[in-house]
Amino acid sequence: MKAVILAAGEGTRLRPFTVSEPKVMIPVANKPIMEYVIDSLVDSGITDIIMVVGYKKEKILTHFGTGEDFGADIEYVTQKKQLGTAHALAHAESKIDDDFLVLPGDNVVSKETITCLLEKPSKYSVLITESDTPSKYGVVSLSNGLVKDIEEKPEKSLSHLISTGIYSLSPDIFDHIERLMSNQIYDLTSAVEDVTELKGILTDAMWIDAVYPWDLLSVNSTALSRIVKSLNGTIEDGVTLKGPVHIGEGSIIKSGSYIEGPAVIGEGCEIGPDACILPSTSIGKNCKISPFSVIQNSLLMQTIQIGPHSFIGDSVIGSGVRAGSDLKTHVQEAYIELRSNFHHVENIGCMIAEDTEIGAGVVIEAGVIVEDECIIDSGKIIRKNIPHGSRVV
Repeated sequence: MKAVILAAGEGTRLRPFTVSEPKVMIPVANKPIMEYVIDSLVDSGITDIIMVVGYKKEKILTHFGTGEDFGADIEYVTQKKQLGTAHALAHAESKIDDDFLVLPGDNVVSKETITCLLEKPSKYSVLITESDTPSKYGVVSLSNGLVKDIEEKPEKSLSHLISTGIYSLSPDIFDHIERLMSNQIYDLTSAVEDVTELKGILTDAMWIDAVYPWDLLSVNSTALSRIVKSLNGTIEDGVTLKGPVHIGEGSIIKSGSYIEGPAVIGEGCEIGPDACILPSTSIGKNCKISPFSVIQNSLLMQTIQIGPHSFIGDSVIGSGVRAGSDLKTHVQEAYIELRSNFHHVENIGCMIAEDTEIGAGVVIEAGVIVEDECIIDSGKIIRKNIPHGSRVV
């Protein structure tokens, strides 16, 4: 059986973290999100993979190549204009000659998630799960195990059952797709609703998706839940390690530092002395966390510098961010403004996009989004979103 991974989209709702990366390549627990999809497919015995790529596809091709390093055989097709998921899948038609799986490239899934579909074969089936926030997804109505309706992102929902976007399909789905596209309908949901019988398979196996920037924290935490202890680099005397901690090659954990897992420290990092890394934290490669700084439940990408006596909690920090001493992120309930809409988040720090420079003694309030390539002068209190390329003086 082959699998088609849909990886062409930008992920506009995840901006500003998709400015230079396609959504599927955002790292969680120091691996691109899509790598978890490929690992799970291979663990399930599916190694023939077709990737539909588009937005910043070079990043994907460079990382995954032929798939050999991941135990897979990967072919690529390009969706030059991102019209929709059915339109994306149509690009893979020439490479499909039997029943196949379709998966989004921006979910973290487990082997068990894939085998739920494989163990209950059907000409057409969709994997469904329960969600506390169903309005972010396609809400599913079932009758006798068959899907009656999938309502995309309803304002209010009477059901907590949602579509994962993971399907088992027959090649004749392309007939439905062609007919719908002739009427300018390009989404895969409409195509699968168009078939005679779509079986809904409920799973409680690992499945998590990042829709908005703050969702990256829960995706990161889920990915970290499966790490195993692995200590490389240099760990000086007086370091305390607790729980599952992964430390990459070439990293230095300096004396007096405390790291509690699950946590991942990438290659070439310098932590401490006397720094504190608390659970559910990922720190990418070539990062420097200065003395007496505390990082908790946060996702730090790569080549980041955090000055001494800083506190970063429940936050997402993009690559290349440089912060001076005494950076403080407030963590609490917030209403986050994103694309003229407000989203209630119960517990959040801040989100800082790539290549932003922050002076000493800066305080960032809960829920603030600082876009890429900003400069924030020392001593400022940031209470609202900062657009791309701004300077706060």
